[in-house]
Amino acid sequence: MLMEDIPNLERPPTVSPLDKASMPLWEHLEELRAVLIKSLLIVSLGFCLTYVYSERLIQFLEAPILSVLPSGQKSLYFTGITDKFFVYLKVSVYSSLILTAPFLLKQVWNFISPALKPSERKFAIPFLLMGSTAFFVGVLFSYFFVIPAGYRFLIEFGGHNEKPLINMVDYFSLTLQLLVSIGVLFELPVVTVILAKLGVLQSSWLTRFRPQAYLILAVVAAAITPTPDAFTLALVLIPLILLYELSVQLVRWMT
Repeated sequence: MLMEDIPNLERPPTVSPLDKASMPLWEHLEELRAVLIKSLLIVSLGFCLTYVYSERLIQFLEAPILSVLPSGQKSLYFTGITDKFFVYLKVSVYSSLILTAPFLLKQVWNFISPALKPSERKFAIPFLLMGSTAFFVGVLFSYFFVIPAGYRFLIEFGGHNEKPLINMVDYFSLTLQLLVSIGVLFELPVVTVILAKLGVLQSSWLTRFRPQAYLILAVVAAAITPTPDAFTLALVLIPLILLYELSVQLVRWMT
């Protein structure tokens, strides 16, 4: 038997990370599509779990407002026949996003990792740990500090002749928005490090434009806080400033 008659048993060539990083735009879009589909499936599976415990989640999220309502008025109300049903769905979806955050971050890493050098891909586990931890810390910080302080201010503001009649649709929309928004804002160090690794940011820029960054953080904090008082604003702004300074140090150390 001649050598050329022997079937080629070699493994098919694989796409190197360098080739993958230089793929045309349409292939990147195809990868983005795959990431979005996987993320949707992950969130859907999380929704199935959170919906089972939706009643407990509702009670957990109601606690901050019920604790500040006057005695004898510790109830939320709904006016539309379908309001309560859609609130349960909304809480389940948002809870699924929070629960599956580490898996969603893994999909983000899978999408951006081809653009990184092999030496930089070793940060996958720190990225997932830091990203997940920062998000959960932000959610817990919002639940235990920002939301109770803000809602207490709003309930006790003004005279004492008015009685609160809190619509559950409005309450849960605002509460879920605060939880997720502050959780995402706590991702600032992680996002900054990634941008620095991609060459988009430099530590000198973060230092040079610190005053402008503080101003932007103040605007963002004012936009997401539920009350106009300085105390609640400071509760959000001070941690954001600390996270920014942490970002500066991390970028300086890792780049």
